[in-house]
Amino acid sequence: VAFPYYLKRDYVRALEVLRQANELGPALSTTWEIGMYIQSRLFNEALEELGKAKQERKNDPILIYGTGMVYAAQGRQAEALQIIKELEDMSGASLDEAHWIAKIYATLNEKDQALTWLERGLAAGAIGFFYKDEPVWDTIRSDPRFADLLRRMGIPQ
Repeated sequence: VAFPYYLKRDYVRALEVLRQANELGPALSTTWEIGMYIQSRLFNEALEELGKAKQERKNDPILIYGTGMVYAAQGRQAEALQIIKELEDMSGASLDEAHWIAKIYATLNEKDQALTWLERGLAAGAIGFFYKDEPVWDTIRSDPRFADLLRRMGIPQ
């Protein structure tokens, strides 16, 4: 229920609904949840929630990705790049985490790297659900290469 509010950039309402949902089940079980904290600039709260979740879900790639996103949003480039390396190692030749790696690079405002990882993920068939309107893509949205990727994914512009 929170996701449409997130896409509409109504982060206050999105976080309100997300917090209600977190009372009912595990927090941070999807990749886009971390974006609500980041867009609301609630970095410490995000890291606290990630820490709690990691106690029960050690080595969960979603939590590793979320940590990388927070680090990137905070401008902690070295830590974010270390998370990318960890995701690359997890991903291996399948490039399963290419989409997440692209998001971390986009958050770091490393446009070429973000687009390269999207391209690699698309070529490997590793891009699953793709929401073109996610705020994370704002840094590369105007790049013609992003529009070309969307076209090749069959996503209407």
